[in-house]
Amino acid sequence: MKISEATRQYLNAMNAMGRSPHTVKGAKSALKELNNFLYHLDVETIEYLNHDTLMHYREELAWRLTPKGTPLTSRSQSELLGHLRAFCRWLVDNDLLVGDPSVKIPNPKKTHPLPKAILEPREIQKILKQPDMSTATGYRDKVILDVLYSTAIRRAEVANIKLQDLDTDSGYLVIREGKGGKDRVVPLGESICQLIDTYLIGIRPDWINSHNVPYLFLNRFGQGVSPMAIWFVVNKYAKAAKLKKPVSPHTFRHSCATHMLHNGAPIRHIQEMLGMSHWRPHRCTRALRLMN
Repeated sequence: MKISEATRQYLNAMNAMGRSPHTVKGAKSALKELNNFLYHLDVETIEYLNHDTLMHYREELAWRLTPKGTPLTSRSQSELLGHLRAFCRWLVDNDLLVGDPSVKIPNPKKTHPLPKAILEPREIQKILKQPDMSTATGYRDKVILDVLYSTAIRRAEVANIKLQDLDTDSGYLVIREGKGGKDRVVPLGESICQLIDTYLIGIRPDWINSHNVPYLFLNRFGQGVSPMAIWFVVNKYAKAAKLKKPVSPHTFRHSCATHMLHNGAPIRHIQEMLGMSHWRPHRCTRALRLMN
């Protein structure tokens, strides 16, 4: 059977199975790409649809350019290969192929894009100056922002800090069950330790339920704040600072790592702080060039 005929039958079968028009349209477009590629290889019948041929197709996708002249993203490549695998499975299920030639076709590796924004130190300081420290909420938010920037920990890790995890006398914070379920120790500078101590002594005790809840940061109901609340804190004061860049807790994390690298911190030290054994310093290179 010709591949073009098999493709037509497959698309009809998808419609008969009640697949969404969007899914069918995607499959039709992807298989058209495949058919065009196979045509140039003089592969027209399904018996010649083998692993080597499909690997050639997978390699061609890796080098293919979009109409704008940019490479296909790994996501786009994976979507095309996903439709290919579904088509091959259908061929096997309908006894049109003995074995599935797409089984060992690998997906492209996921890319690690640069963060959308890296803040300069002056921009960070502009955000840190926004909370009104004469109010309990403003003081708490100031501590949250300073902890985010000085430690480069994730927003969920900030929300999960418990009182027992802090040692401001020795200057460290224990992150328990971070990403990947790993614990790690993060250093705290003298200024952030003093800020936390003032918060613990003069601000936090006035919060509802503060003596019964183990978390460092509490909300107005006397419960530990959520990771989303940490995002709202950052977003609120970034808007107040009138920065044009998109800012999130992750922006603080990447900015801290970039500034540490810029100031000569050892890469291994930054990796341990971030809790990322495979952190790639070259992801910050462009930001460093811009800062210089």
